[in-house]
Amino acid sequence: MSQVDAVTDQVAIAALWGGVRLVVIDTETTRSPGGGGPLRVVSIAAVTCRGGTVRGKWQTLANPQVPIDRESRAIHGIADEHLVGEPIFADVAGLLMPLLTPRDGEKLVLCAHNVGFDVGVLRHELELVGLEMPDLPVLDTMGKLASFVGVQPASGKLTDLIAALGIVNNRPHDAMADAVACADAAVTLLNRAASQGHTNFDELLAAVSGTASTGSIRASRFSTGGERARAKSLPAEHVHGHATVLSKRAGVKLVAAWREQVAECAHLRCRHLDARVSQAEAPYLKRIEALEAVLEQLCADGDTAGAATVVGAMIPLLEVIDPYQTRAYLGSYICRWERYWAPRLTPLGRCEEPDFCPACRRREACPLDVWPDVVGRLSLGEPGSSVKGFLRTSGRVAGTGTYTNWKKAGVDERVLGGALLACADYLRTTGNPGEAARVARLAWEKGCRHPGIAEVLAGLIAAPGRLADFEAATSICDEALDHRAGSSSDGWLVLMSRRNQLAGRAQRLKLRPSGQYDEDGNPIPLRRHHPETPRRTRTPRFIRQ
Repeated sequence: MSQVDAVTDQVAIAALWGGVRLVVIDTETTRSPGGGGPLRVVSIAAVTCRGGTVRGKWQTLANPQVPIDRESRAIHGIADEHLVGEPIFADVAGLLMPLLTPRDGEKLVLCAHNVGFDVGVLRHELELVGLEMPDLPVLDTMGKLASFVGVQPASGKLTDLIAALGIVNNRPHDAMADAVACADAAVTLLNRAASQGHTNFDELLAAVSGTASTGSIRASRFSTGGERARAKSLPAEHVHGHATVLSKRAGVKLVAAWREQVAECAHLRCRHLDARVSQAEAPYLKRIEALEAVLEQLCADGDTAGAATVVGAMIPLLEVIDPYQTRAYLGSYICRWERYWAPRLTPLGRCEEPDFCPACRRREACPLDVWPDVVGRLSLGEPGSSVKGFLRTSGRVAGTGTYTNWKKAGVDERVLGGALLACADYLRTTGNPGEAARVARLAWEKGCRHPGIAEVLAGLIAAPGRLADFEAATSICDEALDHRAGSSSDGWLVLMSRRNQLAGRAQRLKLRPSGQYDEDGNPIPLRRHHPETPRRTRTPRFIRQ
């Protein structure tokens, strides 16, 4: 782009944004008790944009005074314990309303991705405290704006829109991160529209939003049931077949017939497969071999949900194998899982809508994300005799052990992380928390980004309770979460919860509202110490050598 073109674009952008204040909002919510009522806010963020740039940011947690349901927590990672001591929405509303109130001579536009959802949620919360949602024009980044300027995202999701624009959001479903990503997308699209000659904001807004305003949006409700997607009705013949139990003395033909029934369960995503497997009387190893034969074919066919259905039924079976009685077999079998099954299961990823396995329909972690932790834990065999040498933490041999040998051999990182977490958990439960802490710290230094290890380490770093400690611990969580890769494992949910807890504590130490607002309506925090008169530090009387 030439210098003349750049200047022309800047003039056009200034003309489009003249007198306009864009407030981009994002809310994280939980369901009302019973699941059918309006959603309640647990976190809200607002980003103010003027003149084609982001000008101010504001975020707060809000205690909804109702329990956080597991489904909502799985999305945003905010749990009940993170909201203890946080303000209720009645206290938050006083800080929010100035952001939503236009000043003399300005055009205030409310923006969000799927703006109807966020406005509906806020409208209900404001009504509960006796306030009215201001009637403002709205701009939806999920609407026509992208296509109006020639951008075609892969879907209506915010992740696909920002991907099409080259914008990165490392913490999806965090209110501030999503609001910033949406604001960056809105600014980019509007500035692109200005460069294309659309310099009248009212005409542009009418073209992409029509006459839509907050006054036409009502409260958002959560109307789905407990399962993410209802399973199709199982054929009567298939359900009747579950009455047949594989006997203890089953021969080759009966095992083959049972294997065919398992394959049928997998193709139907049958929620009763785990019961079929657990109720069978045949030896564990014989059942595992039959399940493996079915899993082999499902992997070859690329059937993700079918493979997840079978793996979900196999995991409880692995848990009950007695390491004392089958130690030699167990060691080779766990090795087989890591070396044989990992390359076959990893490319499958995890279940995606609308084809879900039974666990995913129950909104539990997908078995394809769970098995590495199980295999990692079982790979230790008897913890009492294997934990000590798995990752040595003292002396000249610190940082060596079975872990380093497995890592050199190319063992799956997820399995290694599961084994390390099992070591740390065993040490903590047997009264050796200091050694568990050293294992977690060494594992992190060696590149392990398992959520359980990160959660342990973050807790250690945050223990002194200073602002710098909370911020450093939050950075540990963020670095680990960058390696999540979409996993639905509960370990990531726990880490998200810890991260939000640490960030909230840091925010409470750092920011207190002063009751004043800047020119864009953002609350001004009360400074503990003015930058020009920083806190004086006393010279220590004794210096430790």
